[in-house]
Amino acid sequence: MKVLFLTLALSLFFILQAQESSSSEEQFEGTYFLKAVVADNELPGKKKRKHISPLTVTQFSDGNLEVKFTSNKHGRCKEIKFKLEKTNQPGIFSVDEGKCQVLIEKTSVKDHRIILSEGELFGRKIRIAELLGPNEEENAKALEEYKKFVSLKGFKQEEIDFPIQLEACTPEHD
Repeated sequence: MKVLFLTLALSLFFILQAQESSSSEEQFEGTYFLKAVVADNELPGKKKRKHISPLTVTQFSDGNLEVKFTSNKHGRCKEIKFKLEKTNQPGIFSVDEGKCQVLIEKTSVKDHRIILSEGELFGRKIRIAELLGPNEEENAKALEEYKKFVSLKGFKQEEIDFPIQLEACTPEHD
């Protein structure tokens, strides 16, 4: 009887401990603004991003993420949406059936994330590092952490771009 009680008590303890650790993990969900971006290769045929709408991040129960934003090109609003699939490695996601790997790192500043994407675009290898935050205001501490991160990853700080925030447009449905 004592063995059964001890087994049940230990099982309950581990279940409660697992629930505490998962509930204390900060959700990565909501509206985020792109504060800064740097790439190691210039996008072919593209200029640096100068304007961008807020991103909407949805976190699913399986740990996967969906990211959406809108783009207004030539007067037409288009919604861009992609899925980040959770991998076995913490903080690393896969996009486009593994063609792109995405690392999401928290900063010490509440609700700020650094996103490092590595993959192939137009037949060329490319790495992009972005700083996301929950509002349009600049946060000096988050920016400083981002600059240290991009330097450690081999990006040139003088190449960092600070996009202008646009309001999200409403896509036309055909």
